[in-house]
Amino acid sequence: MSITPESILSSVVLLTEQRSQKHLEDCLAATLAELAHLPFCGICTPMPTANGIFIDWAAIRSRDGGDPPDELQEIGGDPLLLDCMALGTERSEVLADGSIRRAHPVVDDRGKVCAFLVTRTAPGQEEPAALIKGFVAIYRNYLTILWDAARDTLTGLKNRKTFDENFSAIVADSRHIDVSFNGNRREAHLDGQHHWLGIIDIDRFKRINDTYGHVFGDEVLLLLSALMRKAFRSEDKLFRFGGEEFVVLLAPTTFAAAQAVFERFRATVAGFAFPEVGRITVSVGYVRIDCDDKPSVVIGNADRALYYAKGHGRDQVRSFEQLVAEGELPFECPSLAKAKLF
Repeated sequence: MSITPESILSSVVLLTEQRSQKHLEDCLAATLAELAHLPFCGICTPMPTANGIFIDWAAIRSRDGGDPPDELQEIGGDPLLLDCMALGTERSEVLADGSIRRAHPVVDDRGKVCAFLVTRTAPGQEEPAALIKGFVAIYRNYLTILWDAARDTLTGLKNRKTFDENFSAIVADSRHIDVSFNGNRREAHLDGQHHWLGIIDIDRFKRINDTYGHVFGDEVLLLLSALMRKAFRSEDKLFRFGGEEFVVLLAPTTFAAAQAVFERFRATVAGFAFPEVGRITVSVGYVRIDCDDKPSVVIGNADRALYYAKGHGRDQVRSFEQLVAEGELPFECPSLAKAKLF
């Protein structure tokens, strides 16, 4: 494909037809590699964790036929990306064969580097710098549109319609985790690290709206979402499902750590003075995610643990597996009453 106004326009049209970040990144890497005749074009994202910053390759187009690596890589193992992230500006290096490898940072609306577009030219090839920078700008702007569509308009957390995509990725990631399960949670141990899903529900929220009005009710939701961002790790995924209900997808951790983080959040909320409203409490039900789980089953089991917490005093954290093991909840049971326990 030669670089002409028509080919550029066709490429832009193709990019803007994508409706998910994954499809956008695959399309961008493939289109730019072909249009600019690049032997390598890839997109990766930095992932801050408690153990440092790792790089997750989302899309790669290479003449060598390489696929994105399955495992995350420490950013320190790639000095070019480390330098690019630290400075927030485009960085390049000349390789032994004379080709140029360049990292283009993609900066989000908070001024943070959220992705890198990495390119490599052939030896002696002139870099189509203006073309690449233009596509980086298109990628950044379109990411913003996709992110806005994925966020809850009030709290800025991820919204419910993005949950399935995130859940599927977590289930796929769970397939390498060794779990003693065999289809029976009653006999399943909770050792090791697993993904967890927790449902957080504000106790008696209807009373808050009825007493203080929806303006203060919205302020409670905003402050609660801010407390969630502080309480949970950057690799955990936070959602508002609507109303006063929030969902957390925890990155792999132990049962004890999951219990501790949910309990710490519950205590933080109970000790926080909300303007005008004063003290509020939350109830939490959570469940382990296994590699064959469906979203409806996981949410249903976490919801059953939540209903148990609300029905036994509120302002508490309950584990579905623990309730099953203690005989407080049968593993198979009909749906609980639809009436909420406010």
